Amino acid sequence: MKKTLVMLAALLLVIASFTGCDAIKGLISGNKATIGEKVEGSTTTLDGAIMKYVSSTNNTLTATIENGTDSTWQSANMRDYRLEAEVDGEWHTVEQKGEFANTMELMIFAPGETMTHTFKFADRYGEIAPGKYRVVKSYWANATKSMEAHEFHLTCEFTVE
Repeated sequence: MKKTLVMLAALLLVIASFTGCDAIKGLISGNKATIGEKVEGSTTTLDGAIMKYVSSTNNTLTATIENGTDSTWQSANMRDYRLEAEVDGEWHTVEQKGEFANTMELMIFAPGETMTHTFKFADRYGEIAPGKYRVVKSYWANATKSMEAHEFHLTCEFTVE
């Protein structure tokens, strides 16, 4: 038994030397999502830009995104977002499991446009434990007569029971 534990520890050290410590965390945590660093700073938003909760499960969030501004927005596809978890009243990143490839098709939202989208996070983050979460999605607002072009973020909070 002792020899087996020593060999297992040696194997984990060899894996860590080739792939970094994140591989060890992945082996230990399995398919469960893990909570990462505290999110520093605030998430910028834009007046008239709204992401509204529609429904959620432990694998998805469906939300509507409303462009109530006079600016045309640009964003990468709906797989380009991050997931955060609330821990003791503070937001923390949810760590992706392994590498994640994402194509970056350009999406354009015209002024007044509303769309509904379902964010799917099981493949990217693993099994989401019960708790309070939010999706954070980045957009670029094109310049108008009343504002300069700038990046902003929309968030939508949800709870996994």
